[in-house]
Amino acid sequence: MITLLTEPEKDNLPIKSAELSKIGKKYRVAKAINPVSEDFWALKDISFNIYKGRIFGIIGRNGAGKTTLLNIIAGTLSPTEGDIRLNSRVRGLFNLGVGFQDELTGRENIFLNGAILGAAKKEIESRLNAIIEFSEIVNFIDMPMGSYSQGMRLRLGFSIVTNLDFDVLIIDEILAVGDALFQNKCYEMLVDLKKRSKTLIITSQDLSMIERLCDEALLIDHGRILFQGKPKEAIGKYRALLNTEKFFVGLPPRKPINLIEDTKKWADNTSDWGNKFGTKEASIESVKFINKHGVEANEINTMDSLRVKVSFSVKGEVKNPHFGVAIFRDDGVYCYGPNTGFDNRLISKLKQGKGYFFLDYQSLLLAPGKYRVSIAIWDRDEALAYDHHYGYYKLTITGYDNKQRELLCMPVKTDAGMASKIIRFLTCKRKKIDVGRHLLTNKSGKIYDSAYAKITYARLLDANGNGKNIFMTNERAEFSIGLDRKEPVGKGLYLWLGIYRDDGIYCQGVTTLLNNGEDYSILFPKFLLLPGQYLGSVGIWDSLNENFLLYHHGIYPFKMVSDKQDHGTVYMKHEWKWGTE
Repeated sequence: MITLLTEPEKDNLPIKSAELSKIGKKYRVAKAINPVSEDFWALKDISFNIYKGRIFGIIGRNGAGKTTLLNIIAGTLSPTEGDIRLNSRVRGLFNLGVGFQDELTGRENIFLNGAILGAAKKEIESRLNAIIEFSEIVNFIDMPMGSYSQGMRLRLGFSIVTNLDFDVLIIDEILAVGDALFQNKCYEMLVDLKKRSKTLIITSQDLSMIERLCDEALLIDHGRILFQGKPKEAIGKYRALLNTEKFFVGLPPRKPINLIEDTKKWADNTSDWGNKFGTKEASIESVKFINKHGVEANEINTMDSLRVKVSFSVKGEVKNPHFGVAIFRDDGVYCYGPNTGFDNRLISKLKQGKGYFFLDYQSLLLAPGKYRVSIAIWDRDEALAYDHHYGYYKLTITGYDNKQRELLCMPVKTDAGMASKIIRFLTCKRKKIDVGRHLLTNKSGKIYDSAYAKITYARLLDANGNGKNIFMTNERAEFSIGLDRKEPVGKGLYLWLGIYRDDGIYCQGVTTLLNNGEDYSILFPKFLLLPGQYLGSVGIWDSLNENFLLYHHGIYPFKMVSDKQDHGTVYMKHEWKWGTE
Protein backbone atom coordinates (compact mmCIF):
# COMPACT_ATOMS: atom_id res chain seq x y z
CA MET A 1 0.00 0.00 0.00
CA ILE A 2 1.24 3.50 -0.87
CA THR A 3 0.15 6.45 1.25
CA LEU A 4 1.28 10.04 1.80
CA LEU A 5 3.03 11.09 4.99
CA THR A 6 1.33 13.99 6.73
CA GLU A 7 3.49 14.34 9.84
CA PRO A 8 4.87 17.90 10.26
CA GLU A 9 8.57 18.71 10.09
CA LYS A 10 10.28 18.85 13.49
CA ASP A 11 13.17 21.13 14.35
CA ASN A 12 16.65 19.54 14.27
CA LEU A 13 15.26 16.14 13.29
CA PRO A 14 15.74 14.52 9.88
CA ILE A 15 12.58 14.51 7.80
CA LYS A 16 11.53 11.32 6.07
CA SER A 17 10.96 11.55 2.33
CA ALA A 18 9.94 7.90 2.13
CA GLU A 19 9.33 5.10 4.60
CA LEU A 20 9.21 1.46 3.44
CA SER A 21 7.97 -1.29 5.71
CA LYS A 22 8.17 -5.01 4.87
CA ILE A 23 7.82 -4.42 1.12
CA GLY A 24 7.48 -7.52 -1.04
CA LYS A 25 6.82 -7.99 -4.74
CA LYS A 26 5.63 -11.35 -6.11
CA TYR A 27 5.28 -12.54 -9.70
CA ARG A 28 3.60 -15.68 -11.00
CA VAL A 29 5.99 -17.60 -13.26
CA ALA A 30 4.64 -20.27 -15.61
CA LYS A 31 7.00 -23.06 -16.71
CA ALA A 32 6.97 -24.33 -20.27
CA ILE A 33 7.13 -28.02 -19.30
CA ASN A 34 5.07 -27.95 -16.16
CA PRO A 35 1.84 -25.96 -16.61
CA VAL A 36 1.70 -25.30 -12.87
CA SER A 37 2.94 -21.76 -12.18
CA GLU A 38 5.19 -20.85 -9.28
CA ASP A 39 5.65 -17.74 -7.16
CA PHE A 40 8.77 -15.66 -7.67
CA TRP A 41 9.53 -13.01 -5.08
CA ALA A 42 11.51 -10.20 -6.74
CA LEU A 43 11.57 -8.40 -3.36
CA LYS A 44 10.96 -9.69 0.14
CA ASP A 45 10.84 -8.00 3.55
CA ILE A 46 12.34 -4.65 2.44
CA SER A 47 12.26 -2.01 5.17
CA PHE A 48 14.19 1.27 5.34
CA ASN A 49 13.75 5.06 5.49
CA ILE A 50 15.01 7.73 3.10
CA TYR A 51 15.57 11.20 4.52
CA LYS A 52 15.11 14.61 2.94
CA GLY A 53 18.15 16.28 1.35
CA ARG A 54 20.25 13.12 1.17
CA ILE A 55 21.54 10.96 -1.67
CA PHE A 56 20.62 7.33 -1.15
CA GLY A 57 22.40 4.65 -3.21
CA ILE A 58 21.11 1.17 -4.01
CA ILE A 59 23.62 -1.40 -5.24
CA GLY A 60 23.52 -5.06 -6.13
CA ARG A 61 24.03 -7.49 -8.97
CA ASN A 62 21.90 -7.48 -12.10
CA GLY A 63 18.60 -9.15 -11.22
CA ALA A 64 18.93 -8.37 -7.50
CA GLY A 65 15.68 -6.36 -7.52
CA LYS A 66 17.02 -2.79 -7.70
CA THR A 67 14.82 -1.57 -10.56
CA THR A 68 11.73 -3.23 -9.12
CA LEU A 69 12.37 -1.44 -5.84
CA LEU A 70 12.82 1.92 -7.56
CA ASN A 71 9.59 1.47 -9.52
CA ILE A 72 7.70 0.81 -6.28
CA ILE A 73 9.12 3.98 -4.71
CA ALA A 74 8.24 5.92 -7.89
CA GLY A 75 4.69 4.57 -7.80
CA THR A 76 4.85 2.86 -11.19
CA LEU A 77 4.56 -0.55 -9.48
CA SER A 78 2.47 -1.58 -6.50
CA PRO A 79 3.95 -3.84 -3.84
CA THR A 80 2.39 -7.26 -3.26
CA GLU A 81 2.75 -6.75 0.47
CA GLY A 82 4.00 -4.14 2.88
CA ASP A 83 3.54 -0.40 3.08
CA ILE A 84 5.29 2.63 1.58
CA ARG A 85 4.59 6.15 2.79
CA LEU A 86 5.70 9.20 0.85
CA ASN A 87 6.06 12.81 1.97
CA SER A 88 7.35 14.03 -1.38
CA ARG A 89 6.67 14.60 -5.03
CA VAL A 90 8.60 11.84 -6.80
CA ARG A 91 9.94 11.77 -10.33
CA GLY A 92 11.67 8.75 -11.84
CA LEU A 93 14.55 8.77 -14.32
CA PHE A 94 14.27 5.30 -15.83
CA ASN A 95 14.23 5.75 -19.60
CA LEU A 96 15.43 9.15 -20.78
CA GLY A 97 13.22 10.78 -23.36
CA VAL A 98 10.27 8.43 -23.00
CA GLY A 99 7.67 9.31 -25.64
CA PHE A 100 9.98 11.39 -27.83
CA GLN A 101 8.59 11.68 -31.38
CA ASP A 102 11.02 12.04 -34.30
CA GLU A 103 8.70 14.20 -36.40
CA LEU A 104 8.32 16.79 -33.59
CA THR A 105 10.95 19.43 -32.81
CA GLY A 106 13.04 19.35 -29.67
CA ARG A 107 10.93 22.16 -28.21
CA GLU A 108 7.68 20.29 -28.90
CA ASN A 109 9.14 17.12 -27.41
CA ILE A 110 9.94 18.98 -24.18
CA PHE A 111 6.21 19.61 -23.69
CA LEU A 112 5.30 16.06 -24.72
CA ASN A 113 7.85 14.40 -22.45
CA GLY A 114 7.06 16.76 -19.58
CA ALA A 115 3.36 15.91 -19.84
CA ILE A 116 4.14 12.18 -19.77
CA LEU A 117 6.18 12.81 -16.61
CA GLY A 118 3.15 14.50 -15.03
CA ALA A 119 4.18 18.14 -15.35
CA ALA A 120 1.59 20.80 -16.12
CA LYS A 121 2.06 22.98 -19.22
CA LYS A 122 2.55 26.07 -17.04
CA GLU A 123 5.39 24.39 -15.15
CA ILE A 124 7.09 23.32 -18.39
CA GLU A 125 6.78 26.85 -19.82
CA SER A 126 8.36 28.35 -16.70
CA ARG A 127 11.35 25.99 -16.95
CA LEU A 128 11.66 25.90 -20.75
CA ASN A 129 14.71 28.18 -21.08
CA ALA A 130 16.56 26.37 -18.29
CA ILE A 131 15.86 22.99 -19.93
CA ILE A 132 17.14 24.14 -23.32
CA GLU A 133 20.21 25.87 -21.91
CA PHE A 134 21.27 22.91 -19.76
CA SER A 135 20.85 20.46 -22.64
CA GLU A 136 23.38 22.46 -24.74
CA ILE A 137 21.36 21.96 -27.94
CA VAL A 138 20.11 25.55 -28.27
CA ASN A 139 20.90 25.73 -32.00
CA PHE A 140 18.96 22.53 -32.70
CA ILE A 141 15.95 22.96 -30.43
CA ASP A 142 13.56 23.79 -33.29
CA MET A 143 14.79 21.01 -35.57
CA PRO A 144 12.98 17.65 -35.81
CA MET A 145 13.98 15.09 -33.20
CA GLY A 146 14.76 12.64 -36.02
CA SER A 147 17.86 14.73 -36.86
CA TYR A 148 19.27 14.42 -33.32
CA SER A 149 22.11 12.10 -32.38
CA GLN A 150 21.53 9.65 -29.53
CA GLY A 151 23.70 11.80 -27.28
CA MET A 152 21.57 14.88 -28.00
CA ARG A 153 18.37 12.96 -27.20
CA LEU A 154 19.83 11.77 -23.89
CA ARG A 155 20.97 15.28 -22.99
CA LEU A 156 17.54 16.69 -23.60
CA GLY A 157 15.83 13.88 -21.68
CA PHE A 158 18.07 14.36 -18.64
CA SER A 159 17.60 18.12 -18.76
CA ILE A 160 13.80 17.85 -18.81
CA VAL A 161 13.54 15.62 -15.75
CA THR A 162 16.12 17.42 -13.60
CA ASN A 163 14.69 20.88 -14.30
CA LEU A 164 11.08 20.04 -13.44
CA ASP A 165 9.72 20.38 -9.93
CA PHE A 166 10.18 17.40 -7.60
CA ASP A 167 11.15 16.53 -4.04
CA VAL A 168 12.59 13.08 -4.77
CA LEU A 169 14.42 12.11 -7.95
CA ILE A 170 14.95 8.41 -8.72
CA ILE A 171 17.81 7.60 -11.10
CA ASP A 172 18.25 4.10 -12.50
CA GLU A 173 21.55 3.42 -14.32
CA ILE A 174 21.28 6.25 -16.85
CA LEU A 175 24.11 8.63 -15.94
CA ALA A 176 26.24 7.80 -19.02
CA VAL A 177 24.75 10.82 -20.78
CA GLY A 178 26.68 12.37 -23.69
CA ASP A 179 30.41 13.03 -23.59
CA ALA A 180 32.63 13.20 -20.51
CA LEU A 181 32.10 16.92 -20.01
CA PHE A 182 28.32 16.67 -20.08
CA GLN A 183 28.43 13.66 -17.75
CA ASN A 184 30.40 15.76 -15.29
CA LYS A 185 27.83 18.52 -15.71
CA CYS A 186 25.11 16.00 -14.80
CA TYR A 187 27.02 15.00 -11.67
CA GLU A 188 27.36 18.67 -10.73
CA MET A 189 23.60 19.05 -11.17
CA LEU A 190 23.02 16.18 -8.72
CA VAL A 191 25.33 17.78 -6.15
CA ASP A 192 23.49 21.08 -6.59
CA LEU A 193 20.12 19.36 -6.14
CA LYS A 194 21.34 17.92 -2.86
CA LYS A 195 22.39 21.39 -1.70
CA ARG A 196 18.84 22.52 -2.44
CA SER A 197 17.53 19.81 -0.06
CA LYS A 198 16.26 17.54 -2.83
CA THR A 199 16.31 13.82 -2.13
CA LEU A 200 18.05 11.58 -4.66
CA ILE A 201 17.80 7.80 -4.94
CA ILE A 202 20.42 6.30 -7.25
CA THR A 203 21.25 2.83 -8.45
CA SER A 204 24.40 2.25 -10.47
CA GLN A 205 27.22 -0.21 -11.10
CA ASP A 206 29.63 2.75 -11.01
CA LEU A 207 30.70 2.15 -7.42
CA SER A 208 33.07 5.10 -7.33
CA MET A 209 30.15 7.40 -8.13
CA ILE A 210 28.04 5.78 -5.38
CA GLU A 211 30.85 6.28 -2.85
CA ARG A 212 31.51 9.83 -4.04
CA LEU A 213 27.92 11.11 -4.06
CA CYS A 214 25.87 9.07 -1.60
CA ASP A 215 25.28 9.65 2.10
CA GLU A 216 23.97 6.13 2.60
CA ALA A 217 23.83 2.93 0.56
CA LEU A 218 21.67 -0.17 0.51
CA LEU A 219 23.01 -3.52 -0.72
CA ILE A 220 20.40 -6.00 -1.92
CA ASP A 221 20.77 -9.49 -3.36
CA HIS A 222 18.05 -11.91 -4.53
CA GLY A 223 15.43 -9.37 -3.45
CA ARG A 224 16.58 -9.06 0.18
CA ILE A 225 18.58 -6.46 2.08
CA LEU A 226 22.12 -7.58 2.92
CA PHE A 227 23.41 -4.29 4.33
CA GLN A 228 22.43 -0.66 4.91
CA GLY A 229 24.91 1.98 6.02
CA LYS A 230 27.97 3.93 4.90
CA PRO A 231 28.59 3.69 1.13
CA LYS A 232 32.22 2.61 1.53
CA GLU A 233 31.24 -0.29 3.77
CA ALA A 234 28.34 -1.27 1.51
CA ILE A 235 30.65 -1.30 -1.50
CA GLY A 236 33.18 -3.43 0.37
CA LYS A 237 30.50 -6.00 1.15
CA TYR A 238 29.26 -5.90 -2.46
CA ARG A 239 32.74 -6.58 -3.82
CA ALA A 240 33.12 -9.46 -1.39
CA LEU A 241 29.79 -10.82 -2.65
CA LEU A 242 30.96 -10.54 -6.27
CA ASN A 243 34.10 -12.49 -5.42
CA THR A 244 32.02 -15.41 -4.18
CA GLU A 245 30.60 -16.06 -7.67
CA LYS A 246 32.77 -15.63 -10.75
CA PHE A 247 31.65 -16.36 -14.26
CA PHE A 248 33.80 -17.05 -17.31
CA VAL A 249 32.49 -17.17 -20.86
CA GLY A 250 34.75 -19.20 -23.13
CA LEU A 251 38.46 -19.59 -22.54
CA PRO A 252 40.25 -17.08 -20.30
CA PRO A 253 42.31 -14.53 -22.25
CA ARG A 254 45.92 -15.42 -22.94
CA LYS A 255 47.20 -11.87 -22.85
CA PRO A 256 48.06 -10.25 -19.49
CA ILE A 257 44.97 -8.52 -18.17
CA ASN A 258 46.98 -5.45 -17.08
CA LEU A 259 48.28 -4.73 -20.58
CA ILE A 260 46.75 -1.62 -22.16
CA GLU A 261 46.19 -2.00 -25.91
CA ASP A 262 44.52 1.31 -26.71
CA THR A 263 43.98 4.64 -25.07
CA LYS A 264 42.24 7.97 -25.55
CA LYS A 265 43.54 9.82 -28.61
CA TRP A 266 41.25 12.88 -28.99
CA ALA A 267 39.78 15.62 -26.81
CA ASP A 268 36.14 15.04 -25.88
CA ASN A 269 34.82 18.30 -27.32
CA THR A 270 37.07 21.19 -28.38
CA SER A 271 34.11 23.58 -28.40
CA ASP A 272 34.16 23.32 -24.59
CA TRP A 273 37.79 24.43 -24.33
CA GLY A 274 38.18 27.47 -22.11
CA ASN A 275 35.51 26.31 -19.65
CA LYS A 276 35.93 25.62 -15.95
CA PHE A 277 33.71 23.14 -14.14
CA GLY A 278 33.65 21.16 -10.92
CA THR A 279 32.10 20.97 -7.47
CA LYS A 280 34.73 23.34 -6.04
CA GLU A 281 35.57 21.48 -2.84
CA ALA A 282 39.06 22.15 -4.18
CA SER A 283 39.63 25.11 -6.52
CA ILE A 284 42.53 25.79 -8.89
CA GLU A 285 43.68 29.37 -8.33
CA SER A 286 46.67 29.76 -10.66
CA VAL A 287 48.61 27.84 -13.31
CA LYS A 288 52.13 28.72 -14.48
CA PHE A 289 54.37 27.27 -17.20
CA ILE A 290 58.04 27.53 -16.20
CA ASN A 291 60.86 27.02 -18.71
CA LYS A 292 64.30 25.44 -18.23
CA HIS A 293 65.68 28.76 -16.95
CA GLY A 294 63.10 28.92 -14.16
CA VAL A 295 61.20 31.74 -15.86
CA GLU A 296 57.44 31.78 -16.38
CA ALA A 297 56.70 31.52 -20.11
CA ASN A 298 53.92 30.41 -22.44
CA GLU A 299 56.44 29.55 -25.17
CA ILE A 300 58.68 26.51 -24.66
CA ASN A 301 61.25 25.21 -27.11
CA THR A 302 60.70 21.68 -28.34
CA MET A 303 62.58 19.03 -26.31
CA ASP A 304 63.24 21.49 -23.47
CA SER A 305 62.13 20.78 -19.91
CA LEU A 306 58.84 22.20 -18.64
CA ARG A 307 57.41 22.67 -15.16
CA VAL A 308 53.65 23.10 -14.71
CA LYS A 309 52.98 24.74 -11.34
CA VAL A 310 49.41 24.72 -10.02
CA SER A 311 48.22 26.53 -6.88
CA PHE A 312 44.87 25.58 -5.34
CA SER A 313 42.70 26.05 -2.25
CA VAL A 314 40.61 23.49 -0.36
CA LYS A 315 37.37 24.40 1.43
CA GLY A 316 37.30 21.31 3.63
CA GLU A 317 39.14 18.02 3.82
CA VAL A 318 39.10 16.21 0.46
CA LYS A 319 39.84 12.46 0.52
CA ASN A 320 41.61 10.44 -2.17
CA PRO A 321 41.96 13.11 -4.87
CA HIS A 322 44.25 12.98 -7.85
CA PHE A 323 45.87 15.64 -10.01
CA GLY A 324 45.82 15.59 -13.81
CA VAL A 325 47.44 17.56 -16.62
CA ALA A 326 46.56 16.96 -20.28
CA ILE A 327 48.14 18.50 -23.39
CA PHE A 328 46.20 18.69 -26.67
CA ARG A 329 47.21 20.01 -30.06
CA ASP A 330 45.05 22.88 -31.31
CA ASP A 331 42.98 20.49 -33.48
CA GLY A 332 42.06 18.29 -30.50
CA VAL A 333 44.71 15.57 -30.89
CA TYR A 334 45.49 14.16 -27.44
CA CYS A 335 49.26 14.43 -26.94
CA TYR A 336 49.75 13.31 -23.36
CA GLY A 337 47.64 13.14 -20.21
CA PRO A 338 49.31 11.76 -17.08
CA ASN A 339 47.75 11.95 -13.64
CA THR A 340 48.79 10.94 -10.15
CA GLY A 341 46.34 8.02 -10.21
CA PHE A 342 47.86 6.51 -13.36
CA ASP A 343 51.32 6.98 -11.83
CA ASN A 344 50.34 5.31 -8.54
CA ARG A 345 51.17 8.49 -6.62
CA LEU A 346 48.44 8.13 -4.02
CA ILE A 347 47.14 11.21 -2.20
CA SER A 348 45.20 10.20 0.90
CA LYS A 349 43.71 13.64 1.51
CA LEU A 350 43.99 17.38 0.98
CA LYS A 351 43.57 19.45 4.11
CA GLN A 352 41.67 22.72 4.29
CA GLY A 353 43.78 25.65 3.15
CA LYS A 354 46.24 26.44 0.37
CA GLY A 355 48.23 23.89 -1.60
CA TYR A 356 50.21 23.36 -4.80
CA PHE A 357 51.44 20.68 -7.14
CA PHE A 358 54.21 20.55 -9.77
CA LEU A 359 54.43 18.41 -12.87
CA ASP A 360 57.99 18.39 -14.24
CA TYR A 361 58.53 17.15 -17.80
CA GLN A 362 62.14 16.13 -18.42
CA SER A 363 61.82 16.81 -22.15
CA LEU A 364 58.82 18.11 -24.07
CA LEU A 365 58.70 15.68 -27.01
CA LEU A 366 56.17 17.66 -29.04
CA ALA A 367 56.74 19.33 -32.40
CA PRO A 368 56.44 23.12 -32.74
CA GLY A 369 52.89 24.41 -32.85
CA LYS A 370 49.92 25.63 -30.83
CA TYR A 371 48.63 23.55 -27.92
CA ARG A 372 45.99 23.66 -25.20
CA VAL A 373 46.45 22.39 -21.65
CA SER A 374 43.83 21.06 -19.22
CA ILE A 375 44.45 21.11 -15.47
CA ALA A 376 42.22 19.17 -13.07
CA ILE A 377 41.76 17.99 -9.52
CA TRP A 378 39.56 14.89 -9.60
CA ASP A 379 38.04 12.48 -7.15
CA ARG A 380 39.81 9.12 -6.85
CA ASP A 381 38.18 7.43 -9.83
CA GLU A 382 37.73 10.52 -12.03
CA ALA A 383 33.95 10.28 -11.81
CA LEU A 384 33.56 13.90 -10.72
CA ALA A 385 35.90 16.88 -10.90
CA TYR A 386 36.51 19.10 -7.92
CA ASP A 387 37.88 21.61 -10.42
CA HIS A 388 38.66 21.10 -14.13
CA HIS A 389 40.02 23.84 -16.37
CA TYR A 390 39.35 22.15 -19.71
CA GLY A 391 41.68 23.18 -22.53
CA TYR A 392 41.90 26.46 -20.67
CA TYR A 393 45.58 27.33 -21.01
CA LYS A 394 47.42 28.09 -24.25
CA LEU A 395 50.96 26.84 -24.79
CA THR A 396 53.18 27.46 -27.82
CA ILE A 397 56.04 25.12 -28.63
CA THR A 398 58.77 26.72 -30.70
CA GLY A 399 61.59 25.37 -32.87
CA TYR A 400 61.75 24.57 -36.57
CA ASP A 401 59.11 25.52 -39.13
CA ASN A 402 56.71 22.59 -38.77
CA LYS A 403 55.22 22.72 -42.26
CA GLN A 404 54.50 18.99 -42.21
CA ARG A 405 52.28 19.29 -39.15
CA GLU A 406 54.03 16.41 -37.42
CA LEU A 407 53.11 15.86 -33.80
CA LEU A 408 56.13 14.38 -32.04
CA CYS A 409 59.87 14.79 -31.57
CA MET A 410 61.06 11.42 -30.21
CA PRO A 411 64.88 11.07 -30.11
CA VAL A 412 66.14 8.86 -32.94
CA LYS A 413 69.45 7.57 -34.31
CA THR A 414 70.18 6.73 -37.95
CA ASP A 415 72.80 4.47 -39.50
CA ALA A 416 73.12 5.92 -42.98
CA GLY A 417 74.18 2.78 -44.79
CA MET A 418 76.33 -0.24 -43.99
CA ALA A 419 79.11 0.90 -46.30
CA SER A 420 79.69 4.28 -44.69
CA LYS A 421 79.01 3.38 -41.04
CA ILE A 422 77.84 6.94 -40.47
CA ILE A 423 75.71 7.09 -37.34
CA ARG A 424 73.86 10.27 -36.47
CA PHE A 425 71.79 11.21 -33.46
CA LEU A 426 68.87 13.30 -34.68
CA THR A 427 66.86 15.75 -32.62
CA CYS A 428 64.01 18.06 -33.43
CA LYS A 429 66.18 21.11 -32.80
CA ARG A 430 67.95 20.66 -36.11
CA LYS A 431 66.58 21.93 -39.41
CA LYS A 432 64.03 19.50 -40.79
CA ILE A 433 63.86 18.27 -44.37
CA ASP A 434 60.45 19.15 -45.78
CA VAL A 435 58.95 16.04 -47.33
CA GLY A 436 55.85 16.61 -49.48
CA ARG A 437 53.43 14.45 -47.54
CA HIS A 438 50.54 16.09 -49.39
CA LEU A 439 51.65 14.15 -52.47
CA LEU A 440 50.69 10.95 -50.64
CA THR A 441 47.13 12.02 -49.89
CA ASN A 442 44.71 9.13 -50.58
CA LYS A 443 47.63 6.78 -51.28
CA SER A 444 47.64 4.91 -47.97
CA GLY A 445 48.20 1.19 -48.50
CA LYS A 446 49.82 1.74 -51.91
CA ILE A 447 53.30 0.89 -53.25
CA TYR A 448 55.20 2.76 -55.95
CA ASP A 449 58.66 1.48 -56.95
CA SER A 450 60.52 3.37 -59.68
CA ALA A 451 63.18 2.57 -62.25
CA TYR A 452 65.68 4.31 -59.98
CA ALA A 453 65.33 1.93 -57.03
CA LYS A 454 63.06 -0.32 -55.07
CA ILE A 455 62.66 -1.17 -51.40
CA THR A 456 63.71 -4.79 -50.89
CA TYR A 457 62.60 -4.98 -47.27
CA ALA A 458 61.39 -2.88 -44.35
CA ARG A 459 61.26 -4.54 -40.94
CA LEU A 460 60.72 -3.57 -37.33
CA LEU A 461 63.29 -5.18 -35.00
CA ASP A 462 63.49 -5.45 -31.23
CA ALA A 463 66.61 -5.11 -29.05
CA ASN A 464 67.67 -8.66 -29.97
CA GLY A 465 67.32 -8.05 -33.70
CA ASN A 466 64.14 -10.11 -33.95
CA GLY A 467 61.37 -8.95 -36.24
CA LYS A 468 58.02 -8.19 -34.63
CA ASN A 469 55.10 -5.79 -34.91
CA ILE A 470 54.00 -5.39 -31.27
CA PHE A 471 56.11 -3.19 -28.97
CA MET A 472 55.88 -2.00 -25.40
CA THR A 473 56.00 1.74 -24.77
CA ASN A 474 59.65 2.63 -23.89
CA GLU A 475 61.00 -0.46 -25.65
CA ARG A 476 63.91 -0.18 -28.12
CA ALA A 477 62.70 -0.37 -31.73
CA GLU A 478 64.63 -0.32 -34.99
CA PHE A 479 63.32 0.19 -38.51
CA SER A 480 65.64 -1.77 -40.82
CA ILE A 481 65.28 -0.83 -44.50
CA GLY A 482 66.95 -2.31 -47.58
CA LEU A 483 67.31 -0.58 -50.97
CA ASP A 484 68.18 -1.93 -54.42
CA ARG A 485 69.34 0.98 -56.58
CA LYS A 486 69.66 0.79 -60.37
CA GLU A 487 71.44 4.14 -60.69
CA PRO A 488 74.14 6.02 -58.71
CA VAL A 489 73.04 8.23 -55.84
CA GLY A 490 71.94 11.66 -56.99
CA LYS A 491 72.11 14.92 -55.10
CA GLY A 492 69.46 15.93 -52.63
CA LEU A 493 68.00 12.44 -52.14
CA TYR A 494 66.74 11.35 -48.71
CA LEU A 495 65.37 8.16 -47.24
CA TRP A 496 62.17 9.01 -45.38
CA LEU A 497 60.36 7.11 -42.64
CA GLY A 498 56.91 8.36 -41.66
CA ILE A 499 55.02 7.14 -38.61
CA TYR A 500 51.23 7.62 -38.52
CA ARG A 501 48.46 6.79 -36.10
CA ASP A 502 45.82 4.60 -37.68
CA ASP A 503 43.44 7.59 -37.72
CA GLY A 504 45.80 9.44 -40.08
CA ILE A 505 47.61 11.70 -37.60
CA TYR A 506 51.24 12.19 -38.68
CA CYS A 507 53.26 11.38 -35.57
CA GLN A 508 56.83 11.83 -36.73
CA GLY A 509 58.99 11.84 -39.83
CA VAL A 510 62.67 10.90 -40.02
CA THR A 511 64.91 11.67 -43.01
CA THR A 512 68.48 10.55 -43.59
CA LEU A 513 70.69 11.47 -46.54
CA LEU A 514 70.89 8.73 -49.15
CA ASN A 515 74.37 7.37 -49.96
CA ASN A 516 75.91 4.29 -51.51
CA GLY A 517 74.76 1.95 -48.75
CA GLU A 518 72.13 -0.69 -49.31
CA ASP A 519 70.98 -1.17 -45.70
CA TYR A 520 69.66 1.61 -43.49
CA SER A 521 68.71 1.67 -39.83
CA ILE A 522 66.46 4.15 -38.05
CA LEU A 523 66.63 3.44 -34.34
CA PHE A 524 64.42 4.69 -31.52
CA PRO A 525 66.41 3.93 -28.32
CA LYS A 526 63.06 4.25 -26.54
CA PHE A 527 59.94 3.90 -28.64
CA LEU A 528 57.71 6.25 -26.66
CA LEU A 529 54.42 5.87 -28.53
CA LEU A 530 51.42 5.13 -26.30
CA PRO A 531 49.06 2.17 -26.90
CA GLY A 532 47.20 1.87 -30.17
CA GLN A 533 47.54 0.94 -33.82
CA TYR A 534 50.13 2.69 -36.02
CA LEU A 535 51.36 2.59 -39.62
CA GLY A 536 54.85 3.02 -41.07
CA SER A 537 55.65 4.55 -44.45
CA VAL A 538 58.96 4.51 -46.33
CA GLY A 539 60.03 6.52 -49.37
CA ILE A 540 62.86 8.25 -51.22
CA TRP A 541 62.40 12.00 -51.37
CA ASP A 542 63.97 14.11 -54.12
CA SER A 543 64.40 17.49 -52.42
CA LEU A 544 65.59 19.22 -55.61
CA ASN A 545 62.56 18.27 -57.70
CA GLU A 546 60.24 18.01 -54.69
CA ASN A 547 58.73 14.63 -55.41
CA PHE A 548 58.91 11.01 -54.29
CA LEU A 549 61.02 8.68 -56.43
CA LEU A 550 59.30 5.78 -54.69
CA TYR A 551 57.09 5.13 -51.70
CA HIS A 552 55.51 2.35 -49.65
CA HIS A 553 52.83 4.36 -47.91
CA GLY A 554 51.06 3.06 -44.79
CA ILE A 555 51.76 -0.61 -45.50
CA TYR A 556 53.81 -1.46 -42.39
CA PRO A 557 51.35 -1.79 -39.49
CA PHE A 558 52.49 -2.19 -35.91
CA LYS A 559 50.93 -2.02 -32.49
CA MET A 560 51.96 -0.37 -29.23
CA VAL A 561 50.96 -1.74 -25.81
CA SER A 562 51.79 -0.56 -22.30
CA ASP A 563 51.41 -1.36 -18.65
CA LYS A 564 50.54 2.32 -18.07
CA GLN A 565 47.07 3.81 -18.44
CA ASP A 566 48.23 7.22 -19.70
CA HIS A 567 46.07 8.89 -22.35
CA GLY A 568 47.44 10.40 -25.54
CA THR A 569 50.06 9.59 -28.15
CA VAL A 570 53.52 9.86 -26.56
CA TYR A 571 54.94 9.06 -23.15
CA MET A 572 57.00 11.90 -21.67
CA LYS A 573 59.09 11.24 -18.57
CA HIS A 574 57.83 13.32 -15.66
CA GLU A 575 57.74 13.76 -11.89
CA TRP A 576 55.01 14.94 -9.50
CA LYS A 577 55.48 17.04 -6.39
CA TRP A 578 52.87 18.57 -4.08
CA GLY A 579 52.50 20.20 -0.71
CA THR A 580 50.87 22.96 1.32
CA GLU A 581 51.56 26.67 1.13
